[in-house]
Amino acid sequence: MKKVLISTMTHDAKNYREALLRVGMIPILSGELEDAENYDGLLLPGGGDISPILFHQKNTGSVHISLTEDIIQLMVLTRFLDLHKPVLGICKGMQLINVAYGGTLVQDIPLKGIHEFDEHDRYHKTRALPGFALHKIYGEHFITNSAHHQSVDLLGHELIATQYSYDGIIEGLEHQTDPVIGVQWHPERLLKHPLPASSVNGTAVFTYFQELLQAQSP
Repeated sequence: MKKVLISTMTHDAKNYREALLRVGMIPILSGELEDAENYDGLLLPGGGDISPILFHQKNTGSVHISLTEDIIQLMVLTRFLDLHKPVLGICKGMQLINVAYGGTLVQDIPLKGIHEFDEHDRYHKTRALPGFALHKIYGEHFITNSAHHQSVDLLGHELIATQYSYDGIIEGLEHQTDPVIGVQWHPERLLKHPLPASSVNGTAVFTYFQELLQAQSP
């Protein structure tokens, strides 16, 4: 079984651990600066907003920031990227991937009605680009959940936006060559039937991540 580091200081990560176990991976939770060589892959979970100083902006709408966590997560991420090990980023985790590659964020989406958490997840239609992982997993059009007020703005170096909401928000991204994938939505909350609002089953994202681990490590 492959070992996956869940890097967080502020999240209990219960749903993420359950999702990894469901597809046969071993989740290990840590808020420390871990050595990537001891793990097969990295999962960056949701959380608070990323400090804008890390993408060279003043704070114009970011909240619930833990700069210490941000720095540790980015340092851990860099270690995994240097070794070309698989990375899955979810919500804040996808945004961290974008920042790590030199991208920026929209700190507060102007029209965030279908995206922002409001005592429960929102649900909306999305479109995936043909030829990329999310399209292969779910097809071109599918419904996901949503609970965020920030989004990817300028894409980081060698990243490709591969899923969009119908109002233009980037909902998924992939690296051109490395085994790195991020989703703005929360597949770890879409594991059990009946699935709400005709949404997709999030288990398929974790199955794909497991396949990346199987392909990359002996």
